Amino acid sequence: MSEGLRLAAFFDAAVALYLLSTSDRVLGELTLRRAGVPDAAAVPIAVAVALLARARDDGHSALSLSDLAAEATELARELAAKVNVEDYCAQIRERDAAWWRTMLEAVPSVVQVANSLVASPLVLHGSLLQFRRYFDAEQRIAARIHASLSQNEPTFRVITGGPGTGKTTRIANLLVETLDRDPELRVALAAPTGKAAARLSESIRLRLDDAKASPEVRARVPRSARTVHRLLGYQPDRDRFWSRAGTPLPYDLVILDEASMVDVLLMDALVAALPAHATLLLVGDQDQLASVEAGDVLGAICRVAHDLGAGNALHDSVDRLTRSYRFEAHPAIGDAAAAMLAGDVAALGAVVHDTERPDVRWAPAPNDRAELLALLVPHLKACLEAATPAAALTALDGFRVLCAEREGTWGVAGINAQVEHWLRSQGTVITERWYHRRPVMVMANDYGTQVFNGDVGVAWEADGEMLVHFPAPEGATRAIQPARLPETQTAWAMTVHKAQGSEFTNVIVILPAKGSRVLGRELLYTAVTRARSNVLIVGDESVMRSAVSRTVRRGSGFEALLREAIGRQSMRREGVAHG
Repeated sequence: MSEGLRLAAFFDAAVALYLLSTSDRVLGELTLRRAGVPDAAAVPIAVAVALLARARDDGHSALSLSDLAAEATELARELAAKVNVEDYCAQIRERDAAWWRTMLEAVPSVVQVANSLVASPLVLHGSLLQFRRYFDAEQRIAARIHASLSQNEPTFRVITGGPGTGKTTRIANLLVETLDRDPELRVALAAPTGKAAARLSESIRLRLDDAKASPEVRARVPRSARTVHRLLGYQPDRDRFWSRAGTPLPYDLVILDEASMVDVLLMDALVAALPAHATLLLVGDQDQLASVEAGDVLGAICRVAHDLGAGNALHDSVDRLTRSYRFEAHPAIGDAAAAMLAGDVAALGAVVHDTERPDVRWAPAPNDRAELLALLVPHLKACLEAATPAAALTALDGFRVLCAEREGTWGVAGINAQVEHWLRSQGTVITERWYHRRPVMVMANDYGTQVFNGDVGVAWEADGEMLVHFPAPEGATRAIQPARLPETQTAWAMTVHKAQGSEFTNVIVILPAKGSRVLGRELLYTAVTRARSNVLIVGDESVMRSAVSRTVRRGSGFEALLREAIGRQSMRREGVAHG
């Protein structure tokens, strides 16, 4: 068997065991063909590229050499029993970070090392391996922050805090103060999703009422927030933005809400489109789950700012809000969230097992369908009893099942299937995709119908016509024909990622049967803090405890680049002071 076929067999086995995806495999092999990698380095380089691609798919913009070594060893162990791949496994098993560095540095056609002028698809920066696209993007963002902090009045700010800490109130007050002082200031409001943008627009209007903003100020505040893609003028046919370097945005202040959900490439595009004088204000919860795509820009900024301490320009640009007004009526939710962020397993156990504090409860993993449905049916019946689409949407807003994973028995697909099985037993006719009272989540933005990624509606059949109703102002609904909608998914259950930024009266968190790569304290914290009144965590208690003990920190080169940039800035300032 030729080397090419044997390498293909190696990847076939990895894909068959779900250790790598097909796209990971294709990228690894494609890199070899295009870069002319020597035979001796073929397996390590192909594996490094594939594992880096897998890390990116998991949300990491970088992979440390120590993680690369550990993951390659684990991959080799899983594949060792497969026919004709043992010798390949032996090449990458039990290798340390130093060995991987040597292998990567020996192939400049693939990997660019520090200070090299070779433009390669991968970059080795310190102990981190990255795709060039992400390295370049993180460099540009760090450089923009560094430049903004060098000015007399820094043009970069952050407001961070958990749910109900007053972030939107702080934005509204800032707008009133700023526009009173500078009536000609041009302001833009943005968010990563259409749903978040609509929620920001409504929240700002309410807060302006509370702040008793003058008619003049109200007239200058944007009537609505936009998605970042729409703000930048995304051109899908050319896969680029209209606003970019050379054609900047026409604004002096850009406020970006839910910034933790913005990935590194989108943040890079936004930063590139800002005029040099413009201020960027990032608003979000640094402890919440990071973006679905790769990167953790807000979290990295807040961590670096915290470590630098008071007196540093970056530290002083971050406004941290700590008091949660939302949970004052339901303190057990706040206590559970705090325990999760602290990684305090004992404290969380005390909260969920305290029978006198029913706001947060734990239930063991169901043994069968009947036990699962016993937890869900009281909430489902409220949806079935709704007499109008508006009432159905209110009932849906009253509870939501949140899952760590999309697939599997305890994932979104499995829970939705179980609910629909129960609905059939109650007389609901489900013969095709659309059925009466089906809750749906929109999976893409559609500006024609004005529905956006993350929006939730309810299918409602009346007089022989099926329409999908979405919330409208003042308790009304607006109806859209199913055929006009972009892709949708059934939404009795949704992933925790999709629930970011939303609130529900009652939340049921379904844990997977065993731990997973995505399950950590950040995910649990995000899930629990979606609840206004009550949260039920369902699953094996050992899985819950393990999740709280584990932080799923995003691999990123941005944090290191930002520390370098701020460090150089501090050294120059000290030099000037001593000089």
